[in-house]
Amino acid sequence: MCFMFLIYRSVFFRAMASEFHHSSSSSLTESNSVVDNEQYASCSNSNVAVTPEVIPILSPGGTREWIPCCSDELKPVVGMKFMSVEEGISFYKAYSKAAGFVMRKSTATKRKALDVIAFQYCLCNKAGFKEKAIVKVGGMPNVKKGEGNEDKVPIPRRRLVTRVGCKARMVMKYKNEGFYVVTEFREPHVHALYTPGCLKFQKAGRKMNILHKKMIIDNSKVNIGPVKTFRLMKELVGSYDNVGASKQDFKNFHRDLKAYIEGSDAQMFVNNFQNKKLLWSAFFFDYEVDEDEQLCKAFWADPICRKNYALFGDMVSFDTTFQTNRYNMIFGPFTGVDHHKKCVTFGAALIAHEDIVSFEWVFRTFLKAMGGNEPACLITDEDPAMKIAIPKVFQTAEHRFCMWHIMKKMPEKVGRQITQDTLFLNKICKCVWSEEIEPTEFEEKWGKVLAEFKLQDHEWLKQLYEKRQMWIPAYFRDSFLCGIMRTTSRSESENNFYTKFTNPHLTLVEFYMRFESALDAQRHTQGQFDNDSKHKHPECKTSFALEKHASKIYTVSVFYDFQEELEIGCFHCGLEEYKKENGFEIFTIREGCRIRKFDVSFNPANLDSKCMCKMFERLGIPCRHMIWVWKAKMIEYIPDAYVLNRWTSLATKTPIFDLEGNILEACVNFVDCKRMLNELWSEIHTCVSLAQGNEEDLTDLVKNLKGLRLNLEAKKSSNNHENNGSPSKATDIELLIGATLPTEIVVKPPKISKNKGTGVHVPGTGSDKRLKGDKEKAIEQSQKKKRLCRGCGELGYHDIRNCPHKVKENCKL
Repeated sequence: MCFMFLIYRSVFFRAMASEFHHSSSSSLTESNSVVDNEQYASCSNSNVAVTPEVIPILSPGGTREWIPCCSDELKPVVGMKFMSVEEGISFYKAYSKAAGFVMRKSTATKRKALDVIAFQYCLCNKAGFKEKAIVKVGGMPNVKKGEGNEDKVPIPRRRLVTRVGCKARMVMKYKNEGFYVVTEFREPHVHALYTPGCLKFQKAGRKMNILHKKMIIDNSKVNIGPVKTFRLMKELVGSYDNVGASKQDFKNFHRDLKAYIEGSDAQMFVNNFQNKKLLWSAFFFDYEVDEDEQLCKAFWADPICRKNYALFGDMVSFDTTFQTNRYNMIFGPFTGVDHHKKCVTFGAALIAHEDIVSFEWVFRTFLKAMGGNEPACLITDEDPAMKIAIPKVFQTAEHRFCMWHIMKKMPEKVGRQITQDTLFLNKICKCVWSEEIEPTEFEEKWGKVLAEFKLQDHEWLKQLYEKRQMWIPAYFRDSFLCGIMRTTSRSESENNFYTKFTNPHLTLVEFYMRFESALDAQRHTQGQFDNDSKHKHPECKTSFALEKHASKIYTVSVFYDFQEELEIGCFHCGLEEYKKENGFEIFTIREGCRIRKFDVSFNPANLDSKCMCKMFERLGIPCRHMIWVWKAKMIEYIPDAYVLNRWTSLATKTPIFDLEGNILEACVNFVDCKRMLNELWSEIHTCVSLAQGNEEDLTDLVKNLKGLRLNLEAKKSSNNHENNGSPSKATDIELLIGATLPTEIVVKPPKISKNKGTGVHVPGTGSDKRLKGDKEKAIEQSQKKKRLCRGCGELGYHDIRNCPHKVKENCKL
């Protein structure tokens, strides 16, 4: 029996017929012939990925086989010894890479007495055949129509087959002497081997390294998914060939991250807070579980949040938002205004239900975190549960409703005909939003507007008037700094900011990682404004000393507000009347063409000033009328009593202590492992950028990094060997997310919440989507494109099936 041999370099194998025709002219040898060693040596390269050289063999039965052509040093031989299974697998894996195929482990037989693997099979990844699975519906096989149950139908999903029954393999057997010996080695393959162009698509040519995993997790914090991360990685390394992994590998790791957290999500979430409490003594958190030991409430505030509340917590807005996590838990941040007039977060909560008990717990926990210091005013929407919970918790804080939410309902409640065809909306807005009128004046104007449009008996307007003290600014004029916030728009803005970092599919661990990322972005912006206010000064429009003084003490944004008041006060205001009463000087100031006049009371002894517009009381900034008086009295600086620390550029420099005596800003100066890891990545990227333009520097850097890596791998391998473990994907995940898998689960993941605004409710309950109002439906309808109806011939939001003219005709019949 003879075999036909042909040695050639294969990039893409030719058709079987053409190859057989070409081989017919080759010389024939006996079956026990051995290929010349020089031919093997000439085509072997164990370390460089080149096109594999093979010997295609035509067997007596007509089966084509391929024998890899590589160095003898890489080939296993029967009788070869290995000290461990891992050593043998690594050897066969190196051989498979040089030969042009992918290996996989198969059956391993254990010897129970010695607790060792007796036999280990190393196969080609194309060994065996894929079994066809059967789809069963209701316990019966899925069958085609007209066929019996015995006719089995394969899964309709299209999948590519990789296994073709390849027999190439290596078998290792354990010897009593303590080593493994190769007892069988089959070299030929029944399929074409991989070329270098195909290697990057094979499992052996792909590997998710720590850089890939870090990019996936870091990008996810800013709502960038694994697919976009893969594209960004390609741009970073130059081409897809240099990425070292596939798009599916990126998606799989993202999936594995969620699978790793699943089941331990709530416990890891709580453990993370406990670890932060150990690191930062001023870190505050609390949580509660339900009767099934599932997480239902959580609140947290880090030291910076608590310090910000101590500085800017006079006005607080609280509003909830939805679709930030996979459990539909409601996210509620406490929001205020900082010294740059930007949003600042004081704390955050997650609750499972929007009920009185949940809100009462959140408010009590918030108050506990802030040392029992209540805000001057708390603004919320008209949620009935909050309305009941807030008076139970806050004793001195004034509760106000959001004006914007109320006025938004006005056209719908009153009627669009009145609001669109008359001046009712303009007149009622002037009455409601005015901050300069007293309560009696508001009541008079409100009555006149309603009488003019004959709405005195309107039920909804009556209800608004009865609770006017909860939302009309005229009733809060005497509350200090009550004008900083009149609506929950700050919370709405903050919620929109957080939703840019979150999505409805996040675990609690992922959610908190993204929350921290959003908080870092907020604080980075605050730091940038701090720098501008400290080292840069805005340009003055006048030569007045008051303006120059203000530019030095106020932050930039607050100074611009003061500058506007100063400009109007100096150039548009004038004295209407002047008199003295009981040692006070009374200035009646007129403002341009306005009918209203403003009295300013001035005490020359201590520069005490008070204006009836009460702008300073509402906003903490001197009004134009007071500035006019100071200018007239030749005062060159703003009196200290009228410079609030909360608006100065040095507001955050004030040291704040918690109840335990810890300085809050000092608590965040501890360097944790995560920060050191980020610094390490920064150093590596800096070195790469410095060496980028010089090939010699790049070579030295790669050489040094490889040497460092080998040392670390040896050290880690030694530690893993001592601990009888090995590095895994789980280890990388724990390193990157900064949390470990708990050994004991006390707090179970929350139930999927069902609330009015979650959008997606519990699947399978028949209410997978929230109910939409008529207004929302109309808005969605108006955004659709009009189409031509063949029934009536008009452009509209219908077709011939639901044409309104067709409906009328059917009604007549």
